[in-house]
Amino acid sequence: MDIVNVDETINDQLQKDYRAQKGGFVQVGEKKWFYPIRYRKLAAQFKNFEVRPDDIWITGYPRSGTTLTEELVWLLTHNLDFDKSKEVSLSSRVIFFELDMLLNENTEKEQKFPEVLNTCKRGRNHLNKLNEDKQRRVIKTHLPFELLPPDILKKGCKVIYVCRYPKDVCVSYYLLQKQNQFMDFGAGFEKYWRYFLEGKSIFGPYFEHVKQGFEMIGSKNFSFVFYEEFKKDTRSYLMKLSEFLEITLSEKEIEKTENFIDFDNYRKVNNITVRNTNNELVPFVRRGKVGGWKDYFTEEMNKQTDEWIEKNIKKIGIRYPQQEE
Repeated sequence: MDIVNVDETINDQLQKDYRAQKGGFVQVGEKKWFYPIRYRKLAAQFKNFEVRPDDIWITGYPRSGTTLTEELVWLLTHNLDFDKSKEVSLSSRVIFFELDMLLNENTEKEQKFPEVLNTCKRGRNHLNKLNEDKQRRVIKTHLPFELLPPDILKKGCKVIYVCRYPKDVCVSYYLLQKQNQFMDFGAGFEKYWRYFLEGKSIFGPYFEHVKQGFEMIGSKNFSFVFYEEFKKDTRSYLMKLSEFLEITLSEKEIEKTENFIDFDNYRKVNNITVRNTNNELVPFVRRGKVGGWKDYFTEEMNKQTDEWIEKNIKKIGIRYPQQEE
């Protein structure tokens, strides 16, 4: 699949906005998947990664609710080990498959904080860590299916695609990339919103990503879920996952898991963080609010986004939970 550098003029502007991504960006294949330039070095490793039949892959566009789903899946496949969940970070228990791609080498060389250098070191070793892991692996990825190992479903892996309403995704992803020192997005929300719609938000285009997940519905060992389902009825979401993973829970286990994963409670217990540009720890899991986009969109932005959404959902055939209410 062709990997081409983004047009030079556009690339210059993108580097000014994504200040930690020195060297620029590439676009991949006919869909023009948008990634940091380091993807070029790692593409073959991602595609040729050796999967195992008992792997569980959790995917979806960034900020779509994958984090809470990862935690639930890890608990379900590890005998509801709540103590370990509190003691060992989620990022150590569920490996972010392509993290290395996001860690810019030039920015890393300029890094003054040892904590960040340690994060970079761990990120460079993620694929090796997965290969060395003897336990059942739960793997997180934001890559679309066409860029992942081709035999994921053929080998019997379980795959869960998490989807979320695009306006909420856009706001949540903007806030993450603005505060995360590995992105350091320096422009305002309106500019980021335009990048998001144009497919120039990292891991974009959004609707092409969703389309590849939506078209997999009905495949063996594949489940497509909405983050809004989790927010509306956590128990039903938990039961849907446990049934998919072929795990039976007692009523007591259901109640305990439901309480543990309650959004506000989970934020307090697990306190997942990232480091901002001042090397301060900031929450990775934010409010998780459905409809939070209303605090950021102007009337004109909302009108344009609605037209963009309507055009794409007609092509795909998808209906978001908000549209059914």
